[in-house]
Amino acid sequence: MGEPDGTAFRHWHALFDELCNRAGYYDDATLASAYCALTASKGQRQHETALRNLNNWRSGRHLPRSGNLRVLAKLLNVADDPQTQKLWNQLYRQDGEMEGKVRPGLPVPVAQYAVPFRAPVTALTRVTGRPTGMTTLFAPERLGRKRFSAMQAAFGGAVLLAVGATAGALVTASGWRPWAGPADHAPIIAFNPVVNMKVGDSRPIYAERGDCGKLPRDWHLLASDLPELRTGTFSDGGLARRFSKFCQGLTPARAIVFTASAPGIEEFEIQGDFFKMTVTD
Repeated sequence: MGEPDGTAFRHWHALFDELCNRAGYYDDATLASAYCALTASKGQRQHETALRNLNNWRSGRHLPRSGNLRVLAKLLNVADDPQTQKLWNQLYRQDGEMEGKVRPGLPVPVAQYAVPFRAPVTALTRVTGRPTGMTTLFAPERLGRKRFSAMQAAFGGAVLLAVGATAGALVTASGWRPWAGPADHAPIIAFNPVVNMKVGDSRPIYAERGDCGKLPRDWHLLASDLPELRTGTFSDGGLARRFSKFCQGLTPARAIVFTASAPGIEEFEIQGDFFKMTVTD
């Protein structure tokens, strides 16, 4: 691998794209196939997930997680050149610090600006052509404005009520039940990319979510997208809950149970999340 010019890259995704091109991965589809082969990910859904993630990483929409970063570095042989690896880590750390300043899904803060001071209008404020005091307070034009404001408030309340009713009907039709649902008291499955188990152990290692607030896929649909491993097998863990940055909180999910059957070390991916599994006797 030729040493890239560090001054030519200001962001990690630009370096990543250049290394992909040098390795012959000019299109994301070919890169996704190689990525899935390296992570033992099988199935059309996993290939599509990898393709979507790689497109986002390559275009700079967001950064990969550290586990995904290790897979990419291995795929592109980044460690073969110390200068390339140093630049790779430096740009990733720099962009990670910038990305962490704004939480995903929240409005980007804007710069404050000065607002010209304007004296408040009160009942005793002098009005041209009229005396101050109680006469001004009960002036016909001021009463008219107050009646119009009350009408505006009533109309606004009616509009809000109509919008609320419409939104409620849409939420009901969508199948999302924020106030009650079969997963309300389901166990919470935490994400841990490094899993250590012994032969014979069986426990949930992941929970796949559906759309935010909605129930996840049935097991028979999920199972077809899971990788085949030498160290064990997957099974349905039933309804669960998991924290999601995208959903900004807890959301229903389906627990994925792993049963260890043979010693070994494997790396794989589920729904875009990277795992390193170690099974011992």
